[in-house]
Amino acid sequence: MAALPLATAEVCDANPHLIMNGELRALQPIFQIYGRRQVFAGPIVTLKVYEDNVLIREFLEEKGQGRVLVVDGGGSMRCAILGGNPVQQAQNNGWAGIVVNGCIRGC
Repeated sequence: MAALPLATAEVCDANPHLIMNGELRALQPIFQIYGRRQVFAGPIVTLKVYEDNVLIREFLEEKGQGRVLVVDGGGSMRCAILGGNPVQQAQNNGWAGIVVNGCIRGC
């Protein structure tokens, strides 16, 4: 059975205790879509990096199995932490999508 899509507001309304203790947070609407898919979902893998993409590349070499990679790059504007080759590898390895808080080189 496929999961039904939920709006961010519905998730927040149903989980006020998670918002209060900081376990649930909504992202600010600063993100842009660079890929072909506008919507994607899957189990999440999170990484925290700063101006270094070695760990990101290692994760994307693994089979994604429909997972979503969420990368906290600290919002750095000094260098790109993701670009065309790793993105292509992620697609080839079955990752559902990638969300990055940081710079992305043109894909």
